[in-house]
Amino acid sequence: MNLDGLTLSVLIRELNEQIGNGQIQRIQQIDKTSILLKINTPTTSPYLVITVGSAPSIYVTDKIVDAPKEPTSLIMYLRKHIEGARITNIEQLHGDRIIRITADKLGLDGSIVVNEIYVELMGKYSNCIFVQNGTILESLVHVTPLMNRVRSVAPKLPYDLPPNTSRVDLMQFSSTEITQLLQSFSQDTIGNTIRHIFNGFGPVLLDDLCYRMGLLSTTPMTSDLIHTVTDGLTNLQSQLLSAQGLLQYTTATGKRLLTPIPISESSPHTIVDTIQYTTISEALSQDVAKLGAIHTAGKELEKIIAAAIKKEEGRHEKIKAELDDTSKTDMYKSYGDLLMIYSYLPHHYEPEVTVQNVLSDEGENITIPLDPPLSITENAQAYYKLYRKMKNRTKNGQYQLEQSTMRLAYLESIQYSLSLATTKQAVQEIRSECESAGILRQSKKPIPFKIKKDNFLHFTIPGGDVYVGQNNQQNEYLTNRWAKPTDLWLHTQHIQGSHVILRSDIEPDIKMIEAAAQIAAYFSKGKDTSKVTVDYTLVKHIKKPPGSPLGYVIFNTHNDIVVEPKAPEGYVENNQIS
Repeated sequence: MNLDGLTLSVLIRELNEQIGNGQIQRIQQIDKTSILLKINTPTTSPYLVITVGSAPSIYVTDKIVDAPKEPTSLIMYLRKHIEGARITNIEQLHGDRIIRITADKLGLDGSIVVNEIYVELMGKYSNCIFVQNGTILESLVHVTPLMNRVRSVAPKLPYDLPPNTSRVDLMQFSSTEITQLLQSFSQDTIGNTIRHIFNGFGPVLLDDLCYRMGLLSTTPMTSDLIHTVTDGLTNLQSQLLSAQGLLQYTTATGKRLLTPIPISESSPHTIVDTIQYTTISEALSQDVAKLGAIHTAGKELEKIIAAAIKKEEGRHEKIKAELDDTSKTDMYKSYGDLLMIYSYLPHHYEPEVTVQNVLSDEGENITIPLDPPLSITENAQAYYKLYRKMKNRTKNGQYQLEQSTMRLAYLESIQYSLSLATTKQAVQEIRSECESAGILRQSKKPIPFKIKKDNFLHFTIPGGDVYVGQNNQQNEYLTNRWAKPTDLWLHTQHIQGSHVILRSDIEPDIKMIEAAAQIAAYFSKGKDTSKVTVDYTLVKHIKKPPGSPLGYVIFNTHNDIVVEPKAPEGYVENNQIS
């Protein structure tokens, strides 16, 4: 969600109201281009998110963004300078997309240390730079001379503002001063004149300004229009000063228009949808979450699991290919036997020999490849060696293939569990499981809460209760320890999904089973399909093979039912990690 400078001015006022005079209590790095600052104010403790990655933004949120447990070296360094500092000012520089957050901290010698955080929301050149006494402490993105010949950004270098023209901030000038600027710097068209003088005008606000004046941005700028344009700019100032939140318009062509003030009725755009956000922070946080622009700990875990699945799939295919080679096992043995039978034949370092296949009922001739330097007997021994190797490979390969299939299913189940995780605690539970399984390195920092294995979902259907596991640890506990032998166990057939338990005081009829099966189908990878096959059986028929991973079970008798996935009554899905 790219905001122009004028819309950003409304956001700056909003940030000052929300976190102005607040104290930076904690700073965390979410990913390489995103940081999180917990701000303590007299009434609230919101979080300030700054991201300069694929969707550069700065916004306040009450939801805890899922940050990694281990602080990076950058954060360890910044905590020394930034944590405990009190925000004294948040301002926009020159009406541009540059924000300066000033935070004062009491030094060890009793002096006041002034820290400045410059947030530059400049598209692909966006950055967040920490400055002290005019010198750069650190930045989220280091810029070398090879990357930018005009401006370098690195620790210990002096901080300089990005190269800019002589444009100014509209909000800093009176009506008389605006008229003077228009008279002095008028260009060929109204649009070019305004852009040449003032920072912060995006296409939406500029076009809307012209519509309100009954003009077009391409209209030539003349002395007769200066007072009309001055009035339009002055009115825009007033509207921006009283603006709150953000309006998102969707046109008939699918174009998205973002503006802090309502668009003019004279606008030629055909509006088909309007979304009004009470704060710009709300709009930005939703947009960033929708785009997945911030790689949270959950996103990073998804990336690790996806890489593990890809690696295991490659190993799986390699094992299958090796097993396919074992089809030559019997052929190698017959080659060895025939060469031993015909070992008396003269050998003249030929690459092959043709003999009668006395081991076959037909007695046909067969050509056997040879290694020329070796004798007939030595070639026979080489084929026997290949035969033994293929025989052992068949035996070990089948076991390895079974283990690979089981591990692949386990990794895919973790991947599915991550898709269900909607809270930081849920992601941490899965991370803990991955550490126990050896997928991730064991963290040195203990988790700040006790993992509850019985934290599964509970829904009520007519005649009974349905329980749904949200990850493998919950599935394991739900099926193998919590459920009664007479409960009904359900799971989607050949599709990753949750373990589901149907408990009832009466014997479940087909309607109850169908209702539970619809929930099982919904909590699976097949939730977006029209029909899903669900297996069901009594819990007493469920067995867990020794040494199998969490959540892996087998059964020797079952029934199945084809249903349409359906969300439980009253269940609201939430994919926002908080």
